[in-house]
Amino acid sequence: MPKISEDIIRAVIDEAKIEDIVGDFVDLRKVGVNMTGLCPFHDDKNDGNFIVRPSTLSAGRPGRNSYKCFVCGMKGGAVQFLMDAEKMSFPDAIRYIGKKYSIDVDNVPINWTPPPPKPVPAPLPDLAIPRSYVSRTIEISEERPIVFLNWLKRLPWDDTQKARLQQTLFNYCVGGWRDGRVVFWQIDCNGYPRAAKLMRYLPDGHRDKKEHPGWIYNQDGCRQQLEPEGHTILKPLFGSHLLNRYPKAVINIVESEKTAIIMANYYGRPEEQLWLACGGLKHLQLSSMQPLIDQQRIVWLWPDKDGREEWQEVCDKLGYDNCRLYTHFFDTCWREEDGDKADVADIAIRMMTTGDTPRREQPKAEPKQVGQIITEVVQDDTPFMDIDELQDPRLRMWREVLRQRYKSKHHK
Repeated sequence: MPKISEDIIRAVIDEAKIEDIVGDFVDLRKVGVNMTGLCPFHDDKNDGNFIVRPSTLSAGRPGRNSYKCFVCGMKGGAVQFLMDAEKMSFPDAIRYIGKKYSIDVDNVPINWTPPPPKPVPAPLPDLAIPRSYVSRTIEISEERPIVFLNWLKRLPWDDTQKARLQQTLFNYCVGGWRDGRVVFWQIDCNGYPRAAKLMRYLPDGHRDKKEHPGWIYNQDGCRQQLEPEGHTILKPLFGSHLLNRYPKAVINIVESEKTAIIMANYYGRPEEQLWLACGGLKHLQLSSMQPLIDQQRIVWLWPDKDGREEWQEVCDKLGYDNCRLYTHFFDTCWREEDGDKADVADIAIRMMTTGDTPRREQPKAEPKQVGQIITEVVQDDTPFMDIDELQDPRLRMWREVLRQRYKSKHHK
């Protein structure tokens, strides 16, 4: 068959409507402005995982014209769907769409003039949620029982940690919803609330996996006021609003908001170290990391025990020189009873419960002088974590030698 003209390809892609193409192979039902159905790329039993974002929204506004599965991660446009789901080649996918919309792909007249390209729609404004919403959710958390917050308060904190817990929750703007879910606000570094994740927890502190997290702009009463369909929804890292308040702090990034809260209260000292959360490894992208890169922050990524390879891959893709994985905590503090899926908060809770000595020292932004290192090492039996150690394993060996010499000298 003859090669398909580039103009024809562009005309076909511009004409394609994702809801029409996917609808030929998947039973779709309308949910709000989107459509949903069983994902054709894996054995799906929940039609809420596969989302089709239509080509046109209400009042003729352009839509995203794409699909995405939130389980297997497959996503794309009309041509990509046919290539992935029906194993079509690119030319065959173009011919399929052309036939559907009465565009003759192969037999194009010599004098055929391609239609003018569709105008590029103006970018949608970023969704900014009023700060009064944040205040209201904090008030709800004080008025009603929130299962997650009640569990958090029952953890075996020491007296200092108990005293600062309420301030930690206030710093991170943790709120509650009317039905008992906890609200984790995603506020950007300029203080603008962009999104809020609503999560239901069980009395034992584990997330209720039977219920997907909700978003505040999709809740009854909020959707009509905020009109998320007409905006671009930004999702900054959880805790980003604290960056400008603590400009010299080292940044520790974990996966879940729960872990960030626990570790922030466990260690304290936000002026030295901040704990942020990405809310899922797939959300750790350059767009969410940009404020940290602009401020040239030192960033440590804290993977789960069994997630080092995935986190290292993401770290490499980010390409930010001041961003590295931090695994020394697991190497020194993890125990078999913690399990292979433990994260740093699980270990911290176990250490608080059993009375194990925690490693209080965290990576520091400024390298230490040799004399300062020697003084701290010989006077402190607690192994400490330091950027220099991670960059040069020999330094850890030298420090251990100094400790042993100090002990043998002063215990004769």
